[in-house]
Amino acid sequence: MADHYATLRVARNASLDDIRRAYRARMREVHPDTRGSAASSSTSVTQIAEAWDVLSSPARRAAYDSQFAPTTPTRIDPNIDRVYPPARFPWRFVLTIIGIGAAILLVLHIMGDPMPPRSIDGLISAGSCVNFDDIGSAFEVPCDGPYQARVRELVPFDARCDSDTTQARDRQGMGTVCLEP
Repeated sequence: MADHYATLRVARNASLDDIRRAYRARMREVHPDTRGSAASSSTSVTQIAEAWDVLSSPARRAAYDSQFAPTTPTRIDPNIDRVYPPARFPWRFVLTIIGIGAAILLVLHIMGDPMPPRSIDGLISAGSCVNFDDIGSAFEVPCDGPYQARVRELVPFDARCDSDTTQARDRQGMGTVCLEP
């Protein structure tokens, strides 16, 4: 392995500006565009470029220097690029938030007001309470007052109700009302 400091002809404690000046001077010496193709070799241009690549980055330079002095304790430099592990999805946090949200919804449901009684809208549906008019047609009435029957289901005119129910016409003409006794 080539010594990058020797390739650029700088000392090991050289500053970044010294390394930059040495890199430019060495490239002018060997580059084919400045001296002609006879004065340079492609391997020396490659070595100089590789030396610049390693020594110009504080992180790569520190890693390179640590290869030559593994027993020397290194000082942590805040300018060195840090390598962090890949990010992980915070599953515990997400599941905790979902659990807390579910608990809040459950408490609100338990402590909340019950459903208000259904208002009379004139449309008969399952569970409606009905009375009958003079011609025997069913119409909806409030279930908290007196009523004559409760609707189990509403079926089309050509369908029949179950045998345990009685049937009547819907006043609105929506179909046949199957009534619980």
